[in-house]
Amino acid sequence: MGKLPTGISDFRELRERGCVYVDKTQYVYKMVEENKYVFISRPRRFGKSLTVSVLEYLFKGERGLFEGTWIFDKWDWQEFPVVRLDMNEVDSTSPENLTKSILLKLKRIAEEYGTSCVNGTVSDTFYYLVQDISRKSKKPVVLLIDEYEKPILDHISDKQSAHQMREILRQLYGRIKSLDGYLRFVFFTGITKYTKAGVFSTLNNLVDISFHEDFAQMFGYTLEEIVQYFPEYIDAACEKLGMSREYLLEQLEKYYGGFSFDGKHFVFNPFSVLLFFYEKNFANYWSETAQPSFLYNYLKGRDVRLEDILERKTISRMELMSQEIEETTVVSFLVQAGYLTFKRKVDANLYEVGFPNIDAGQAVAQMILELEYGLRQYELEDKGSELRKAIREERVEDMMRVIEELFGSMSYMSYAGMGRVCEVEKLEAHYSQLMYALLFGAGVKCEMEREVARGRVDIWFTNDGVGYVMELKVDKSAQEALEQIKERGYERLCGTRRCYLIGVNFNSKERKIEWAVEVRK
Repeated sequence: MGKLPTGISDFRELRERGCVYVDKTQYVYKMVEENKYVFISRPRRFGKSLTVSVLEYLFKGERGLFEGTWIFDKWDWQEFPVVRLDMNEVDSTSPENLTKSILLKLKRIAEEYGTSCVNGTVSDTFYYLVQDISRKSKKPVVLLIDEYEKPILDHISDKQSAHQMREILRQLYGRIKSLDGYLRFVFFTGITKYTKAGVFSTLNNLVDISFHEDFAQMFGYTLEEIVQYFPEYIDAACEKLGMSREYLLEQLEKYYGGFSFDGKHFVFNPFSVLLFFYEKNFANYWSETAQPSFLYNYLKGRDVRLEDILERKTISRMELMSQEIEETTVVSFLVQAGYLTFKRKVDANLYEVGFPNIDAGQAVAQMILELEYGLRQYELEDKGSELRKAIREERVEDMMRVIEELFGSMSYMSYAGMGRVCEVEKLEAHYSQLMYALLFGAGVKCEMEREVARGRVDIWFTNDGVGYVMELKVDKSAQEALEQIKERGYERLCGTRRCYLIGVNFNSKERKIEWAVEVRK
């Protein structure tokens, strides 16, 4: 069986070391055949740099590296000069350092192609370098720019610095359109969408395929690809964890799947899947390595509240593209960073959003619960282990006791502040959001306000084919909440499976919860 390509983003190294390559060359071929200038945004650690590397070796005519892939007998294998700029590699600590660092990279590229580098501004040096390389090789240049806005994101909490970085990049990228006659193909990757007033203001022929259905699964692994390319690793994980194949794949989807970039097709985060197969243990690999301090500082610096995230159910394409990242709404930021994703397409330009999986959702929930309610992340981790074990073993009373302990651990001042919400309906909605965040923060993937024929289910989740339905009330009774579940037939969500019906009442004065449980088989 092939080696796991954990941490490898160079296509040559991946192939020469005999690593598994989930073949995405069919998407690459379609993208190049249909477009000349392309942009795509995806969250961190989704294989963008590997795709850039694949393009680099394709255009350099490295045919041998692609033996066995879909594109092998379909590509013409002409060799073109390639200029690759990886903005992860530049020094963006200050505008001066960014300028120097880019100029140094351009100089190294000039040396590689045996041309001289004009001493001038960043944009002039870049412009004449591409011209000179094309003239010397007598072929158009392929331009690959990875993580185009990284210097801006490095200063997301400092608007002035972010603006300065943007101006440098605007000057650099702004020369590309005037180089059209010297270019074969141009490809940009990034995390955030571009705007008309942003760094691509003059590059109006750049095609954004970020939302395009045809490329929705170009990055990330589908379930079918995981089953096809990693069968031995699936078997090994099942053996170590004592899980059936079906249950392991279910858990894999809950932890690392659920990402959608068009509201129709879904993929797993490849980085997390590879680390899971290596460690054979479920953990939050993506969120723990995707700059968690970056997210924490963003949420804290903007005083983001739980309702700021959970009350927004939809987002439009316009919102994702109308403002620069440091100016945008919290939901737009979280979607672009990958902590929220499209759950479905509502209409042509509107998407329902939510947490994609435990890996992403738990990170956001834990940070919000700590910042707003004083609930420490280590407390959620400790209690979360107990909670998940109780759910696996169907000990519902123990599950509810753990939830009760978590509520009791929250800051009194933050908890008491809920009393300012006067309307019962709004208060119940707030407690539903809090329950949802607690479950996600404890590592339980769930749904909130799931629509059914006769209403909306407050909280709903499953584990190994067993369903859990929660109805939440405030200052009423748990039995009343349970009766509502039965009266409205919410248990039908479970189909023919065993289902636990849980009525919950929040006593706001005594700061405690009460519950009543029935099981339907």
